[in-house]
Amino acid sequence: MSINVDIHTTSADTADTDVSSALAQPLATSPTAARTQAMALLELQKQLDADMARHTAVLASNGITMQTPLIDAHGFPLADKDLMAIRTAKQRINVLRNDSKAVRDRVAQLLQLAINGDAVAQPATPKVQESKPFAKVNSVAEASPAQTAGLIQGDLIVKFGSVTADEPKGLAALAAPGVVVDGTSIQLLVDRQGQAVNLTLTPRAGWGGRGLLGCHLLPL
Repeated sequence: MSINVDIHTTSADTADTDVSSALAQPLATSPTAARTQAMALLELQKQLDADMARHTAVLASNGITMQTPLIDAHGFPLADKDLMAIRTAKQRINVLRNDSKAVRDRVAQLLQLAINGDAVAQPATPKVQESKPFAKVNSVAEASPAQTAGLIQGDLIVKFGSVTADEPKGLAALAAPGVVVDGTSIQLLVDRQGQAVNLTLTPRAGWGGRGLLGCHLLPL
């Protein structure tokens, strides 16, 4: 799946990324499509970042920030500044910031669907006797996101977001882009000695150990 990106010309020699057509597209309804759409939007976000960097450089070359007033203490326009370029850059940065927030919000929606499938919309817990686990928790690091979520050694993973035993790649599917994302919560269903336990695991960088989860899983 691809996302069309429009470019609107904002002056004779520059063009900024226009996200309107991308955001107007229908929200994906399946985890796979949501992951693809989210990855495409993240690439679009890189273009927005590059646009903002270009305009920020215009301000920096004039010794100006977004907060710097363009008049002096006497109310006169600042001297020795390219005021037209500065005003244009500030305006475009504000537009790009709004666009960037809209893209990030859409990506967050898509990642929730990509990672958790319909778990949020349909929170009912299946009986673990009817669901086959695909991984076992071999170890959980102290103070890790996994420990905070309540995972313990020996838990059997029945559902990890949208990944289940039906996933052809098995445990390897967790390494795919958009499955484990820093700061995006994942709904888990584990079999703990025959009892179904729902957990919410939020991957986090900088917790003090390796990876985003802090647990070691073994395939079954």
